[in-house]
Amino acid sequence: MKPAQGYYSLIQYCPDLTRLEAATVGVLLFCPEREFLKARTTRDNRRIQRFFGREGHDWQQVNSFKRAIEERLAVEQPHIQRLEDLDQFIALRANELRITPPRAIRVDDPEADLAALFCDIVGSEPRRTTSGSLVRHVGDRLLKAGLEKKIERNVPVLVPVFGRPTTIPFAFQNGRFQLIQPVRFEAEKVEQSLNTACRYAVEGRSLYEHRDAKLGDMKLVVVGKFRPKDTETKEKVHRVLSESSVDLFPLRELDQLIEAIRAAKDLHATAAQWATSD
Repeated sequence: MKPAQGYYSLIQYCPDLTRLEAATVGVLLFCPEREFLKARTTRDNRRIQRFFGREGHDWQQVNSFKRAIEERLAVEQPHIQRLEDLDQFIALRANELRITPPRAIRVDDPEADLAALFCDIVGSEPRRTTSGSLVRHVGDRLLKAGLEKKIERNVPVLVPVFGRPTTIPFAFQNGRFQLIQPVRFEAEKVEQSLNTACRYAVEGRSLYEHRDAKLGDMKLVVVGKFRPKDTETKEKVHRVLSESSVDLFPLRELDQLIEAIRAAKDLHATAAQWATSD
């Protein structure tokens, strides 16, 4: 197979954006010709500790951010087809993990080249993702509940407030088209989880107020993963989301959402139908 044009970016932890000091914790590889977009991040935080010390960091939050980048890229991959799309995705990131501007690279075998980049640049063990994906976990629960005729997967939608398409992992029809987005709210500091909630509140309000030409009226449904016994964060996130017409189902209460889906209409839309929406 002939080599293809690709692009790579570094994923860096930058606790103080005013100083621009950063520790590289992962690599992203994009190859449009091979329809490949994937990131690898570190399993541990030793590089961060070497740069910035062990104190003053929310390690649960850092690990959550790393998982979120990998999971989000997997969901967004169908909509990131050009370098400009990747640039826009990078520009919308807003937390302590930043993605550097893409640099050109020749790609022979995308998976092998990503592994080599990670080894050369990061030099640590990659984070294991086989069982850590929140999106995968929610999907497994929905399928095991026998809801395959009730749900649609990987639904492309345009978020008007951002002016860009995104892909929602799951959806079902219940009056409004319900868009299910799993989200982690596991940071030790409540404020960090509220910042995440605010972003989804803005997205949810925009989806709720703008009727889609194909999907009709829409509503965002967040499945939130919280730290055990963290009722404070759960209550505050619920308040933020509900004020923007976004429903919240904590992961531990997923059975309630499953019952709501079970009572909904069967979906007969196909992937080809979604593709014709442009």
